[in-house]
Amino acid sequence: MNIEFYKQSNYIRIFFMKNMKLLSVPELRERCPLKWGNNIPKNGISLGVADIDFEGPIGVIDYLKGNLKESFNFYQNQSGLKSAIYTAEKYLNNKGINCNQENIQVIDGTMMGIYISMKWASRINGDILSLGPIYDPIWRHAEDNGNKIRWLGLKEDGIDEEKLLNIIEEQKIKMITICNPVNPTGYSFREEELKFLADVIYDNELFVFSDELYEPLCFGSEHISMGSFDKIRDRSILLYGFSKAYGLAGYRSGFMHIGPDIENIKYISSQQMVSPSPISSLIINYALNEVDAKKWVTEFRKHCKNITEFAFNYFNDTGFKLQKPDSNFFVFPDLKVDDIAFTEFLLKNYGVQVVPGSTFGPDGKNHIRINCGTSEKRLEDGFERIMKALDKFNNVKK
Repeated sequence: MNIEFYKQSNYIRIFFMKNMKLLSVPELRERCPLKWGNNIPKNGISLGVADIDFEGPIGVIDYLKGNLKESFNFYQNQSGLKSAIYTAEKYLNNKGINCNQENIQVIDGTMMGIYISMKWASRINGDILSLGPIYDPIWRHAEDNGNKIRWLGLKEDGIDEEKLLNIIEEQKIKMITICNPVNPTGYSFREEELKFLADVIYDNELFVFSDELYEPLCFGSEHISMGSFDKIRDRSILLYGFSKAYGLAGYRSGFMHIGPDIENIKYISSQQMVSPSPISSLIINYALNEVDAKKWVTEFRKHCKNITEFAFNYFNDTGFKLQKPDSNFFVFPDLKVDDIAFTEFLLKNYGVQVVPGSTFGPDGKNHIRINCGTSEKRLEDGFERIMKALDKFNNVKK
């Protein structure tokens, strides 16, 4: 398929990025095959898979070369390299999460941490309350492991406290799952909301799983972790990684803070990984300690603020309702259409890939998630195609 669209926009602005290199489409097709694979047609635009169109920090290869050891030919510590565990512990303590090294589990990508957590949750009686929309592997892994999901949709200004309390009262809930910041909306929970959740969790002896992968990209206010409330720290499972904010998706590195039942959760981890790859540990050390990685994140966070503001204004001014992001690089407009049918139509006829909102649970219905981790020019081209496709799709449906 050969698709060409050209239109001048009133929204284009220029962002200057010192430490970030935007990759060309041919480079992305070669180096980023999951996002820019053969399913994206010639002259198409991938705004779907949550990878970015920028080259990551330039120092990572030299760092890895300088720290690889022959001993890595053998299984390493089940929880990860000692240096990485120390680095993660220090990072969490600086965020106000009073943890010890025994709480840390290095993982080969955050998806592994989600699976381990939901596998453990399946051993406890009760249901899981998911605050949606939410990253779909969380609820999918929960269900696949035999957990029943109860849903509570987030309001534009956050948690509906009355409805949450009603669900807790009426259903046997064992765990609350959240993304903080939220994938797909970019919403970051406020301190008073998290304090409310902490009180509910403590009073009802619940557990909480908090995916905090995007916390380095909070640009609206400082990120606050569920684990920073001491009374529920031992009831909290927290997830961190380096695929998004650090542009290091391919290395599959992350770590968990494990509050409850450390021995059994780490046993499940050992059954999945035996021990995490030493590369995962080295990436933790690189991302959290090295100056060039920190500079890269700082610049990417500024880009996320600018690019999501551009995207929010585009759809808001066009009359579509959406949450204004204060973190990460997504927007999640409500297009008032069958999101699954529309995303298929959009890719087939206009060459743009986005993610249907229903993927993120029932509260994502009629929405689409747009990955804004690219240039404004590329994104603006995608928006114009989405508008054309939407007009055509609605006319066809009539």
